[in-house]
Amino acid sequence: MRVLELRARGLTQAEIARRLKTSRANVCILERRARANIAKAERTMKLAARLSAPVVIELKPGDDILEAPNLLFKAADGAKVKVGLTTPEIIARIRETTGDKLRGRSVIKRFELVLTADGDVLVY
Repeated sequence: MRVLELRARGLTQAEIARRLKTSRANVCILERRARANIAKAERTMKLAARLSAPVVIELKPGDDILEAPNLLFKAADGAKVKVGLTTPEIIARIRETTGDKLRGRSVIKRFELVLTADGDVLVY
């Protein structure tokens, strides 16, 4: 945690190594492990949110992402959950998180839209 705090302040690995009286290589290893642990924790939190989500919508190859918000709103109404994003915000969230799963508006690799009980929209 200390290494990440110092990196966030703009210190180099060499500067951190001097401060902590260790080698730059050790700081590099510690930073890499810390970032990997954070990524694992984030994946675990996403999975936990998905497992308890009242709404999960699967988008398959050939689906148009412009139809996704309407599907989500309809399912949310059925689950009595208020969606915390507007249609443009949902589309933007899809675009920024799906990467290579889209070609234009069209889905080319399967992914899921998850609506949490508090109205947040997650993309997996």
